Amino acid sequence: MVSLPLIPDLQRADIYSLKITDQPVGVLVLCPGCNGNGKEWIQSPVWQQFARDHNLNLVGISFASEVSLLTSGRGYYYARLGSGQLLLDGIWRAFHEKLPIILYGFSGGAHFTAGFVEWKPERVATWCAYSAEWWDKPVSNDSCPPGLVACGENDERLGASLMYFKEGRALGKPWLWIIAPQTGHSIYAPAEGFIRDYFAAVLDNNGSDPTGTWVDINLKVNTDKNTVINQPSATGWLPNAKLLSEWQTIHHP
Repeated sequence: MVSLPLIPDLQRADIYSLKITDQPVGVLVLCPGCNGNGKEWIQSPVWQQFARDHNLNLVGISFASEVSLLTSGRGYYYARLGSGQLLLDGIWRAFHEKLPIILYGFSGGAHFTAGFVEWKPERVATWCAYSAEWWDKPVSNDSCPPGLVACGENDERLGASLMYFKEGRALGKPWLWIIAPQTGHSIYAPAEGFIRDYFAAVLDNNGSDPTGTWVDINLKVNTDKNTVINQPSATGWLPNAKLLSEWQTIHHP
């Protein structure tokens, strides 16, 4: 564990790290729900195997702030206010390397993930924000790492999550949308499996399909560039056409 100096509005600022390889291509940062402890997440055999398969080191964040602060635009959810720099400092202290970052966050962790990507997009290889309760508006920037926005079909956060996705796509960001079927505010295991496959495709430089493929998020089919240009919020981006059938199976608009 790396304990970091506390900054205003944070009660806890720790990261847990696990060195998987001596030649990492990146760091996978796992971000649990509100004020959660990422130690359990990096202990997951599934995530550890994914890290081994793709030459990644692992980090789990363990940040905490008063809930009243988090709901008023302060605290660790807002990476630009200092928690993002704490993560970068913690990664450096753990591994002594400046590496691309892959972020995966659920609920409160999705708040932090989305905020970090907007704050420091050039450090991010790819990401997934799964079911945040509210979202800051995405901003236009030169660096737009590909990512996923996901939410459960029966989660009250669905509307806000979909709006965030649509606003990002309206700015041209290469994002993909997932609605997990018959799921409330919890992680749908097949969706998490797809998230890993999506990350792998991005890390693999998109395999044999470097341009990826565009899809209609409502019809769940490939779409053309004209639709992408004229109706961006109805479309999403897959890093590899081979992922289409898996996405069609787990996405239930």
